[in-house]
Amino acid sequence: MGQGRRAVRLAALGAGTLLLAAARARAGVILTERAALERAFPGQSPERRTLYLTEQQAAAVQKAARSKLPSPVVTVWEARKDGAVTGRAYLDTHLVRTMPETVMAAVEPDGRLRMALVLQFNEPSDYLPRDRWLTLMAGKAMDDDFWPGRGVHLVTGSTLTVQALTEAVRRCLAIDAVVVRAAR
Repeated sequence: MGQGRRAVRLAALGAGTLLLAAARARAGVILTERAALERAFPGQSPERRTLYLTEQQAAAVQKAARSKLPSPVVTVWEARKDGAVTGRAYLDTHLVRTMPETVMAAVEPDGRLRMALVLQFNEPSDYLPRDRWLTLMAGKAMDDDFWPGRGVHLVTGSTLTVQALTEAVRRCLAIDAVVVRAAR
């Protein structure tokens, strides 16, 4: 009977170890919103608001981005210094393959990308491009070269992630141009 209990304990320990290893294989939450905003706008306190895009706005954004919006509800932060807008940040949560990813795109006042940050990634961490890859996107505007294999570098083993992340940033840049800056 003692050996039976020991075998059950070892099996449970083995299963627990496998579950822990599987959990570590996924990146999960990488950055909080607060940490990402601090990185994008050091020393500033951006104001958060929620945009509820109309059908017409959503259609215009999708056309400009050449990508389907995951939701017409958009979170945006606007950073200001001495009354002037220093940038905006947008959240985009979407599926990469079968699991969600949340990207924050910080945008310069003129609409160029300041930086893209991955806040949440639930696919296996091997599929997540390195931070260095994300920095290569900084300064880019949404144009015909802002696609994987053109102006956006491909990453071996991360094809679906690169595509999903690029589309997310394109949607954020389109929202900034078509909805936010167009209203000013």
